[in-house]
Amino acid sequence: MMKRFLTGVLFLSIAVLVLGACSNDSSKGNAEKENKEDLVATVDGKGISKKEYKKELDAMKASYEQQGMPADQMDSKMKEQLEKSVLDQMINAELLLQTAEKDGISVEQKEIDAELEKIKTNFEDEKQYEEALKKNKLSEKELKGQLKKQMTVTQYLDSKIGKVEASDEEIQALYDQYKQQAEGQKQKPEELEKIKPQLEQQVLAQKKDEKVTKLVEKIRKDNEDKVKIHNA
Repeated sequence: MMKRFLTGVLFLSIAVLVLGACSNDSSKGNAEKENKEDLVATVDGKGISKKEYKKELDAMKASYEQQGMPADQMDSKMKEQLEKSVLDQMINAELLLQTAEKDGISVEQKEIDAELEKIKTNFEDEKQYEEALKKNKLSEKELKGQLKKQMTVTQYLDSKIGKVEASDEEIQALYDQYKQQAEGQKQKPEELEKIKPQLEQQVLAQKKDEKVTKLVEKIRKDNEDKVKIHNA
């Protein structure tokens, strides 16, 4: 019950923010030299391809379907909002990455290799890991490129957001929400002390995400003149 409650709390994750920044299909270099028919947007000269946009849109639709909201049941307004949301996320991700790089954030190869080894521990063996790469149409080199971008953005965000803390009052408020939901479903809620560490992490994540959201909104506002949206 507690796990379902925590996963049900919506918040903007860093993983979502770097969605577009992880793209390997985004056009390299000066997008003006690229065929604009293949782009959905350019961000300070760097292109976001229709191919990658469709890939991320399909992934988001699949996520919605898992939550019981298939795309074929959405009305035209909902589909339009979903499409705009995915494109905005990709644009914001590219702006965030560019800002981090301009701020001098860099990640060493040994850090990337260490992160890759952590990822590999989630698989039973090398074969399962390679199958996962194949399923996601990635080479290990491309995965390392994605990790570099993700880690660059994460380091930048950490440097700008600073430390966040969770008060007892905030933890109690989240527990009260969980308790109310559990009782509403005729289930016995777990004791506060038992799940307090989980609740604290959830509060910290929410507060961090709020700061990330504000930072990204500011970056987007300050760089709106560098964003050009083409017909998707």
